[in-house]
Amino acid sequence: MDILEARDLILSRGKVCDHCLGRQFHNKFRDYPNEQIGAALRRAKNEKDIEKNLKKKTKARVLKGCVICNGLFTELEKYEKLLKKEYKKHDFQTYLVGCKIDRSLIEREEKLWEEIGVEHCEPLKREINRTFGLMLWKWTKKNAEFNFPDVIFTIDFKKGRVEAKLNPLYIYGRYRKMIRGIPQTKWPCRECGGRGCPKCKGTGKQYQETVEELIAEKVLEETGGKRSSFHGEGREDIDARMLGKGRPFVLEIFEPKKRALDLKKLEKEINEFAAGKVEVLGLRMSNKKEVQLLKAVRHEKTYDVLVECKKVKREDLKKLEEYFHDRVISQKTPARVLHRRADKVRKRKIISVECTPAKGGFRAKIKTQAGAYIKELVSGDEGRTQPSFASVLKKPCVVKELDVIEISE
Repeated sequence: MDILEARDLILSRGKVCDHCLGRQFHNKFRDYPNEQIGAALRRAKNEKDIEKNLKKKTKARVLKGCVICNGLFTELEKYEKLLKKEYKKHDFQTYLVGCKIDRSLIEREEKLWEEIGVEHCEPLKREINRTFGLMLWKWTKKNAEFNFPDVIFTIDFKKGRVEAKLNPLYIYGRYRKMIRGIPQTKWPCRECGGRGCPKCKGTGKQYQETVEELIAEKVLEETGGKRSSFHGEGREDIDARMLGKGRPFVLEIFEPKKRALDLKKLEKEINEFAAGKVEVLGLRMSNKKEVQLLKAVRHEKTYDVLVECKKVKREDLKKLEEYFHDRVISQKTPARVLHRRADKVRKRKIISVECTPAKGGFRAKIKTQAGAYIKELVSGDEGRTQPSFASVLKKPCVVKELDVIEISE
């Protein structure tokens, strides 16, 4: 079927606007807007006329009674105003435009394609998205992003409105935790499950401060975000400090009103707010993909541990260092976390151990593969970790202090 035959078949269906006529031949005349293609085709007497007509600027014919779009293109001006009003409410660098239209319109067009083919056609929704996406680019000079845009604008023809969905804002950094006794993320109160009770003083929290909240407080203030989610590369125990260069993290802020941030200033504000407790370093913008990478990466870690062990001798410490050099250990899920983690066996490598005498025991610098349970490596956890410091020394060993001092990059 040639172009004019296809055109005549389309027009034989009844009233057809220039957008809908031209859209069926979009891929044939990509350099021109669909409505201009439609106007040129409508007036053409032969195929040579089409090229001549395309170069003439003609007012597009839009019809309320179009048998394909049902007059949808007569409302473009209305939705243009709504989109202009909506986008000005938001701070963004990238965007995506989508639309919601009645399913019957899509079915009408698909039925037409059964007769004329789909080789040159552009779907109705794609034309709408492209049209409004181009409008937004002209107004803002900001770019469309199809994977992780800052905001998604939806032209909803069914409800007669334009909606904006704000995607999260991601900030990468490293944190140092200088005190013991605070967890990385929020824990619901064990007594009330987070509802609020006398034991938690109505907060619903088991611990009143967390690394996440100490970092997120100022970020939420600055961005106007509704809530946060904290993604760390692993986590340290509540009673452990995180020292050295800190632990990598990504802070996710939901529905941020502001995205253009002075991260150096924000870093300073966080560190002043959390002074003596938590410090952040190297803040920069991040994305969802980096969160996924952060969760997947398994970097080696180095710990500084103060061990209580009676009557330990220097030769005992030398024995530990030699025994645990490149030693693979077997760890069942520690008894202390069995209530929230599956009971299984994990094989982990201990890369090196360096020991020095200390009052009441010794201090050990331990470098391990990610995921090793250090307290249980020391104590043996009643045989659930094999071998352990306690099993090698044949005497009780207990961790009194634990610090993470390095996470390899």
